[in-house]
Amino acid sequence: MKKIIFPIIILSMILLSTSCDRVEGPYVVINDQEGVTVDFPDLDPASVYRKVLIEEYTGHRCPNCPTGHEKLEELVTRFGDTLIPVCIHATSLAAPTAEFPDDLRAEAGLELATDWQIDGIPAGVINRADEPMGSIPARWLSKVNAVDRTDIPAAIQLINQFGVTGAGILKANVKVTLLKPYNGQLRLSLFLVEDGIVSPQLDGTEVLEDYVHNHVLRSALNGTYGIKLTDATPENGLDTYLLASSISFAGTSWNPAHCSVVAILYDKENYDVLQVERCPVTR
Repeated sequence: MKKIIFPIIILSMILLSTSCDRVEGPYVVINDQEGVTVDFPDLDPASVYRKVLIEEYTGHRCPNCPTGHEKLEELVTRFGDTLIPVCIHATSLAAPTAEFPDDLRAEAGLELATDWQIDGIPAGVINRADEPMGSIPARWLSKVNAVDRTDIPAAIQLINQFGVTGAGILKANVKVTLLKPYNGQLRLSLFLVEDGIVSPQLDGTEVLEDYVHNHVLRSALNGTYGIKLTDATPENGLDTYLLASSISFAGTSWNPAHCSVVAILYDKENYDVLQVERCPVTR
């Protein structure tokens, strides 16, 4: 997997006063050209549970991908909101054609597929473990079960604002709280995903004209690999971080009522996901 060198993000300290469930203490604000403009509810660390990310690689000209997506939906039903899916349309089987005119690919998804050496689909990557080329659907359940849910290193809170800062503008406000000391370098990615996209899909030898695509990665709000959240040792022991990123829906076919933001907190060195959260764009 390729390694990417990112610019240093300037950190500044502020004190915030928020409404409910608060973890007291100073905050670090990530200078991402945007300030957080919401009050986060207080956080009860005892209420936080470990969530798992599954990135499904798929394509509308892949004859076996509907079977893979069925397996994914089975897992989502089984694990509820503790399993957060992102469907990435990639490889040559995701390229549009006359029969499959919609382009469901995203730049971030294509970069991830290249970096994870995704060739055959459907393929899944669970919590971005060291798994070149991903795994087949039959292995997804065992890999999800292998995640240690008793280890809860962090909490993510998300509050989305749509149309508040401008027509068609989504602003995602994020608060990350480390619940235990962590010595690795952390990054946070913000993805926009959409459900309910009706577009043709090959299923075996049959073309399903009204196939419904869910959890489709549309864009990354802060780049494919996000921004650096911490240094090796958080400065002054600070353990709570605030940031915000925006994206415009102008000129797109994205339906905000069907979209969500997925926040992914991961270790920069081994890409392991520590926590993931999902929040609808509108409620």
